[in-house]
Amino acid sequence: MIYFLRGRLVEKSPTQIIIDCNGVGYEVNISIYTYERLPKDEVIRIYTYFLVREDAQVLYGFMEKSERDVFIKLLSV
Repeated sequence: MIYFLRGRLVEKSPTQIIIDCNGVGYEVNISIYTYERLPKDEVIRIYTYFLVREDAQVLYGFMEKSERDVFIKLLSV
């Protein structure tokens, strides 16, 4: 599992960011809550959850561990 990513913020939109981690660009889906809390500087650290399904592999990102924990609990419902 990818616990967190630390790197340079390349692109951002309200639902998605691209993070450059030593030359590898990660596409990360985010919430509006996370988008509003993105730091002003270009280097960020974001906690992640990697979801694997039959039809997709998706990386979700969160500014806080508690937000990620709530997301994981909602997936189990």
